[in-house]
Amino acid sequence: MPHEERKVEAADGIALHVECWRPEAEPTFAVVIAHGAAEHIGRYAPLAERWNTQGALVFGPDHRGQGLSGGSVGHVDAFEVYARDLRTVIEDRAKELPDAQQPDAMPWFLLGHSMGGLIALTYLLDHEKAVPLAGAIVSAPLIEPAVKVGAVKRFAANVMMSLAPKVALPTGIPAEDVARDPDIVAAYKADERRKDGLTAGWLRAMQAAVARVGGQAKDIELPMLWYVGSGDRIVSPEAVQRAFDGMPEAEARDQTIRVFDGYYHELHHELPPERDKVLTMLDEWFAAHR
Repeated sequence: MPHEERKVEAADGIALHVECWRPEAEPTFAVVIAHGAAEHIGRYAPLAERWNTQGALVFGPDHRGQGLSGGSVGHVDAFEVYARDLRTVIEDRAKELPDAQQPDAMPWFLLGHSMGGLIALTYLLDHEKAVPLAGAIVSAPLIEPAVKVGAVKRFAANVMMSLAPKVALPTGIPAEDVARDPDIVAAYKADERRKDGLTAGWLRAMQAAVARVGGQAKDIELPMLWYVGSGDRIVSPEAVQRAFDGMPEAEARDQTIRVFDGYYHELHHELPPERDKVLTMLDEWFAAHR
């Protein structure tokens, strides 16, 4: 499928690396992807190519400080900045689709994974109507880390926030916690495009975003699909379930959650038999909402 790369300038001048996968024919729907921390949009090529065959135009950026985009490694001052970047990328693409703002235009969807899930929810709070969306998918959103931070690490993080908020430190997340597929784990370890570091400033921004989403996500009326694996070692599946349970009138708003028993963090990268269940669910959800 046709694949292209471009640079899009963020509001503050940061160069965002953006990739797009096009179907062979005219697209019938669009999917915008917000990737997770310590990864990049290129890791979503298999998903993009799958949805290309179904008529989707699929695109997304490397978030600032990640992958091939500019900015301090692993740093952001606020998740609202990520959301603003995402809007810039979406509107840049929408210029090529002049009917994007029309009610009867082809449907647009937003998919966010992990950190990207938290970015997606922040985006919906601030920019949902910038380009009208038909729905959003939230994969293992970063509502709460699965590993609790001890007192010593919390103290160190607080010191770093004051003294060196933009110094990136390794995430400390084992590659084996990403997925159960050994080929995915090996590729993840060998991927030189990944920037495995986050700053104390990023941690402060994440905490603020979690608090905001926790208080305001109930206002999102857009159809949504949330999903998470019960075996997730990176994001707390219990916290994700609690956050979704706080959504009022979820059924009436066409908002649902699926919990996959034993699955790890990247459900779309599980072993093939399990992976197929997730991909089929996503295919069917897109089909039902466009």
